[in-house]
Amino acid sequence: MNASEPALIRVENLVKRFPGVVALDDVSLEIRAGEVLALTGENGSGKSTLSKIVGGLYQPDGGRILVDGVERRLANPHAALEHGIVLISQELTLAPTLTVAENVLLGRLPRRGGAVDWPETRRRAAEVLAELGVHIDVERRVDSLSVELQQEVEIARAISTRARLLILDEATSSLSEGATLRLLDIVAGLSARGVAVLMITHRMPEIYASCSRAVVLRDGALAGEAPLPATAEHELVRMMVGRELLDYYGSRVAAPAGVVLEVEGLHTADGALQPVAFEVRAGEVLGVAGLVGSGKAELAMALGGAIPARGDVRVGGRPLRLGSPRRAIAAGIGYVPDDRRREALLPPRSVAENISFAWLGTITRFGFVRVAAERRDVAKVVADYGVKTSSLDKRITLLSGGNQQKAILGRTFARGCPVYVLNEPTRGVDVGSKSAIYGYIQALAEKGAAVVLISSELPELIGLSDRVAVFHHGGIRAVVSGDDLTEEVLGAYAVSGTRPGDHPSVVISTDTPTSADTPTSAVAGAGRTR
Repeated sequence: MNASEPALIRVENLVKRFPGVVALDDVSLEIRAGEVLALTGENGSGKSTLSKIVGGLYQPDGGRILVDGVERRLANPHAALEHGIVLISQELTLAPTLTVAENVLLGRLPRRGGAVDWPETRRRAAEVLAELGVHIDVERRVDSLSVELQQEVEIARAISTRARLLILDEATSSLSEGATLRLLDIVAGLSARGVAVLMITHRMPEIYASCSRAVVLRDGALAGEAPLPATAEHELVRMMVGRELLDYYGSRVAAPAGVVLEVEGLHTADGALQPVAFEVRAGEVLGVAGLVGSGKAELAMALGGAIPARGDVRVGGRPLRLGSPRRAIAAGIGYVPDDRRREALLPPRSVAENISFAWLGTITRFGFVRVAAERRDVAKVVADYGVKTSSLDKRITLLSGGNQQKAILGRTFARGCPVYVLNEPTRGVDVGSKSAIYGYIQALAEKGAAVVLISSELPELIGLSDRVAVFHHGGIRAVVSGDDLTEEVLGAYAVSGTRPGDHPSVVISTDTPTSADTPTSAVAGAGRTR
């Protein structure tokens, strides 16, 4: 990157309004060829709105965009693409029933004699994937691939357009640690080739590993810029949230009481979850760690009734008939899935409808909804859990990711369940929202709930859990507590199924970033029972 060259992209005084809210207020920034720039801030700060304006999805209400020093109107994504601007968001835009090759070259399939040249299509797609170090059968259908591989296909499609600016909007939010590290390697390679990368992320390790500069938005306005890595992490966090996060994980005093959740021989027929057994006490947080495919996700879904499973599960001593969300709810299990958009939201519906449907059975009479009671209870959830919305009637998908997550958690927590199964409850949310969610989880345990917390972030598990069950190859390989609750021990069990040092071929690096958003001031284990 040459600082003397004009900016590849410059936005000046951007303004964007939506009904009841100013999403961007006089925001300016620039990015140069070969630069990796972090655009960060809390959920709802305006990051995604800015990215969609630069990517041609939204039109600004004020301000202008300059490409190579010339003002341009990016009327749609195709217009942005003509200037080398490609946006990749956390919601993938692949055609699931088409092949990898068709997706990589979608809209640009090579032709011969008026017909698609399929051998050339496959050759070009394989060539682009090889550039990224990705080796996939290009004739496979996209819907047969893992989320991580689909993300890499999406990036390959962007690279095949010869992008000059790649915008990654929370592109790592659903990726495993290994896939995230591969993506960061790809970003470094693109930067070395002169491609500018705008990374929208809350994850501090990614920001500090990849970016030379951070632009911070807060409440739709520019909060400041910070050189990296010269700016300390806690200073960057303070710019994002407008305050110091002194008690990041929260805490609780009450000691665990009697057993509430009993699990014996729980498994799935396909072997993804092998027979497991454990107990969780009232007031206890049991963390669950493991790599992608280790069985931890299947555990959450089995307890929540989202997939068929077998075994003996008891809540408060009463047996649970597995395989039904309705029966899990009736038994007192509050389940939060990891994919909020696909599994937890009603996208066309309002904030009120998305919150209230979790307890409609308690506010209806003679088949009719008690509207007044519904509005009152929804408003309480919105207030208690800090859901920022201009109206209860606003469509839920118009809220930021963090506020969507707070709505989902709030409707679940408001039911006062004896057991909560939380699968990646802080995925895709900012530092401030994470700290708030940690406080909600601590409060649940303090009130006597038994909490099963599944997370891919080891510092999160260490900061909140009394014990952590580590999954490996479908089953629990260890239950770790006390002084053993360290990233090194948990990582070793997750990777090899053994303690550090017991398997000489496995090396666990504590320098590898495993946290998404842990401020340096946070103390590991701060949230456990005193």
